[in-house]
Amino acid sequence: MASWNPHPSGHNTHDMEQKLRQSEEAREDVERKLEEETRLKVFYQDKALQLESKLQDHEERLCSLENKMAALMEKHPIQQQQQQQVVGERVGRESQDQSVAEDSEETGIREVKVGEALTFGLDPATIHGKLDTQVDSEKGKILISYNGDQEVVNTVGRFVGKSHTALADVMISGGRWYWEVDVRKSNHYRMGVASKTVKRDKWIGDTKKSWCIRNNDGEVSARHNYDDSGLRLVRNPPIIGVLLDYDSAKVHFFDVDSGKHLQTYEVDVSEPLRPAFQVNEGCVVVNSAAGSPAKMEELLSAMDAAGDTIPDFTREASWHRNRFFNDKRMADISMLIGKQWRQVATCLGLQKVQLDKMELNHPKDHTRQVMEGLVTWRGTAKDDDEMLTELTSCLKKWDRSDLAEQIQEEHDQLTTEASEDPS
Repeated sequence: MASWNPHPSGHNTHDMEQKLRQSEEAREDVERKLEEETRLKVFYQDKALQLESKLQDHEERLCSLENKMAALMEKHPIQQQQQQQVVGERVGRESQDQSVAEDSEETGIREVKVGEALTFGLDPATIHGKLDTQVDSEKGKILISYNGDQEVVNTVGRFVGKSHTALADVMISGGRWYWEVDVRKSNHYRMGVASKTVKRDKWIGDTKKSWCIRNNDGEVSARHNYDDSGLRLVRNPPIIGVLLDYDSAKVHFFDVDSGKHLQTYEVDVSEPLRPAFQVNEGCVVVNSAAGSPAKMEELLSAMDAAGDTIPDFTREASWHRNRFFNDKRMADISMLIGKQWRQVATCLGLQKVQLDKMELNHPKDHTRQVMEGLVTWRGTAKDDDEMLTELTSCLKKWDRSDLAEQIQEEHDQLTTEASEDPS
């Protein structure tokens, strides 16, 4: 009977070592190839994004040149017929190219027609890598939530960087459309519309081709092309209604809960528009089935009856200056609140994540931290009387009865002066 030899011959050992070396070399070769493919993939993705950005810039320049040429043609009508022929030939060629591009790049994106019900999902090719989404197509509901822990894989057409955005899977090029967004579980969002070729590395509202309502850590405003328009709000809207009237080239925003009109923008309708959603914190719920002709007529009629087609922001700023808790008084209070600020702010309803961000924004400026917090809180309060009651109560709770009494005395004094003033 042969016995087991624990010490194989030198020849067998040599063969095993050789096979192990060959296996290791093969594994290393596969890893090198994978690394090279990954590097090339990232390289070509970056190149594609750069080319897309350059193409958008060229399109904007071409549009500007065409406008200038049209102005010149008005001054020189003899050349107008010749120019129209040249432009017509170019547009015909571009239409053919555009049709081919849309068929290849936007499969699954549909253009809604006037008269049909507007229900939509999200275009997966545009969804930022840090967004989680769930779609209930039967109810027309979409849940969009921010997930900062997710890894991001960038592809052509996808939003990148800090623009945590997704576009709807529809293109609107006519008619009147309406949808609603429940924003109660987010304190950092942007909701609105964007043109088909909006840049994918920009926040919506920070380009010429996007219009939105935004919430920046509790401060709600309307935004377009980097320009913020303050809104007169007694509290932040829990649900935002977006009414796009493409034929009139306007988008209207509403506080659905109160029916209040928030803002109207004139929009660029030189290309189709798409519903756009950006979520930088928490989650939102989109209801694309909320619109009906009756609902839209009701909102527009109420807006017209209030004489509030486009808000007068000069008047809005005056309203903030004339109220008791104006910016100057908020600044004065900010300088007087001491180390108890975080406890007072928590009592006022601010969240820890908001307070932490204020400290990060102004790491060596306690007064600025407090001021930002008070302004954020003011955006959620109903009126001065409610703010007075809430603030003095919180100050007393955290051993600042002296400041609470001072604020109360100032309020009482101004109230007395106002009642004695015959004007």
